[in-house]
Amino acid sequence: MTKRFIFMLLAAGLILGGIFGWKAFVGFQMQQGMANMVLPPVTVSTAEAQSTQWVPKIPAVGSLRAEQGVDVTPQLAGQITRLHFESGQVVQAGDLLVSQYTADDEAELAGLLADTQLAELNLKRTQELREKKLASEFDFDLRRTDLERARAAEANQRLVIEQKSIRAPFTGRLGIREVDVGQYVEPGDTLVRLEAIDDILVRFPVPQKFFSQLSVGQPIVVTTDAWPDEEFPGTIRALEPQIARDTRNIRVQGVISNAEQKLLPGMFARIDIVLPTQNDVTTVPQSAVTYSPYGDSVFVVNDNEGDDAPTVRNAFVQTGATRGDQVAITTGLMPGELVVTSGQQKLTNGARVRVDNTVQVSDQPDPDAANN
Repeated sequence: MTKRFIFMLLAAGLILGGIFGWKAFVGFQMQQGMANMVLPPVTVSTAEAQSTQWVPKIPAVGSLRAEQGVDVTPQLAGQITRLHFESGQVVQAGDLLVSQYTADDEAELAGLLADTQLAELNLKRTQELREKKLASEFDFDLRRTDLERARAAEANQRLVIEQKSIRAPFTGRLGIREVDVGQYVEPGDTLVRLEAIDDILVRFPVPQKFFSQLSVGQPIVVTTDAWPDEEFPGTIRALEPQIARDTRNIRVQGVISNAEQKLLPGMFARIDIVLPTQNDVTTVPQSAVTYSPYGDSVFVVNDNEGDDAPTVRNAFVQTGATRGDQVAITTGLMPGELVVTSGQQKLTNGARVRVDNTVQVSDQPDPDAANN
């Protein structure tokens, strides 16, 4: 019984061993066949790495504001008797804009003028009496003081009347009026907005890492959604003397000539701070770069002479700034090398490729300008 059981175990082991051995042999043969199989070349498009002149820029966003802008307000309470402007009108500094009711003030001024005349007569008479030794120095000083007070009261009343003639503080364009004739206004009430927009200011934050590249007078280029196909050149006028603690940004103010008045205060703007031109910068289309947490890379086509299907190698690169469709390559690639711009997802290191540049990937430094 025991011998029969042992015999059956040996027979089962031989059978299983044969099965597993056969499967291992078949798998080995398949691996050998796959290893010797030549995969068809992958169709890709390519572009040559270029050595170009590069004008680096620091991008930013900000808001436009007027060179000067105020809400025109009255200094004194009173009723509006006349408006001397129209909404949207261009005015010069000192132009009369609004007149307030001054009849009672002018009547009071007339009384003060009479007081001044009387004080002048009293002073003259006291001086004559003093010369005749009939009036003391005290009387003379008292009359002179009365005259000075009368003149001061008169001047103050003239100032009150003048303040009720509201004038433009500077040359600019008026907004839409906020008041009507006959309306009673209080100090601080807005009558109309006045903006000087022949020059327009732009304020924007820049990360502190770029501070060493900023300077007063540096050129900037501004674009807005209102004029998407137009660039407005300007310069940096001022730099904030401190870094914001919450954002670690530095505030920058630029100025733009706005003679055609296409730009208005309050507009959102995109700003490019223009840096010094760099020569011999290696660039490739952005589509050529595969971005990864482990490093950016490109596939470079090997120069295999006489081979109908060249191979590629995966090269790690360090990228720099971008402009339009292009990206700068600071290390890892030389000008003139051929890089794959489409089809990279099918490639591995050493893969064979077939180059088809029937459809070229865009490689424009300013694609928007190229399409205009």
